[in-house]
Amino acid sequence: MKKYLYIILIFLFLFNALAGIAFWQQKPIQTPRIIFLDIGQGDAALIDVGNDTQILIDGGDGKNILDKLGEHLPFYDRKIELVIMTHPDKDHLGGLVEVLRYYEVEQILETGIECDKAICEEWDRLIEEKNIPVTYAHFGQRIKASDINIAVLYPFENLEGKEVKNSNDASIVLKVVIKDGLFEAEKNGDKSKMILNQSFDNDQDDIVQNSNSFLLTGDAGFPVEKELLYKNINIEAKILKVSHHGSKHATSNEFLQAVNPEKAIVSVGKNSYGHPAKELLNRLKNMSIEIFRTDEAGDVIFE
Repeated sequence: MKKYLYIILIFLFLFNALAGIAFWQQKPIQTPRIIFLDIGQGDAALIDVGNDTQILIDGGDGKNILDKLGEHLPFYDRKIELVIMTHPDKDHLGGLVEVLRYYEVEQILETGIECDKAICEEWDRLIEEKNIPVTYAHFGQRIKASDINIAVLYPFENLEGKEVKNSNDASIVLKVVIKDGLFEAEKNGDKSKMILNQSFDNDQDDIVQNSNSFLLTGDAGFPVEKELLYKNINIEAKILKVSHHGSKHATSNEFLQAVNPEKAIVSVGKNSYGHPAKELLNRLKNMSIEIFRTDEAGDVIFE
């Protein structure tokens, strides 16, 4: 009897030791990271801001996003503090519906444009069922996450309930700035985090002046780019998330000159649309912009 008791005690000791090691390995590292997820033909970016706190921007299409979150988040963290849905196309929204099903989401930022697709109906149903607060995006809003600041640059007005012919051109455009940090691109790696202090306001002074910045353009095309340029909004950024998976109908030469990025991210997978277009890749190469494609590099992480 004592022999079996000793075996049980040894087993419990080893189990607790292994659990402790696993927990320690998952211990947050206090360095911000922005991860452009290899989600296939779609968009998804995770901002890991610390203290088991994250912002998820789009989610691709389907359940792939759940595997990716499982790779990059601690096993015990089942909460996403802020989900941003740039526009209701399935390759951006489909995965977010899965996130609502399997994660606790504290708040949502979206455009609220009219959408009668089945995926939109399910999105709205889950939001109502889980009683998730929703904010509708417009120029001037800001999300503060310790040393991370995110500014909404587009749309210029609240589009809640409005009918839009082309949902791509209602995409939320975001400028993300990390203060006092240098970033290097790498494949995969450890998570890093900061504490989120989330708010929305109209003060953008410290957003437009900092050079450690990212511009995320959703699927916005030439018309949105022209509006941003016409209004003389500061869109300069070190890293550009290229619009619409590298479509030839976005990221014009004039827009690239205004952004003046050092690196460009193309979120793309196997597709029949010709993404990324040769015309777009040539525009990037002609400006000596370093290109990272998720279909070739996998997850692209900046830290």
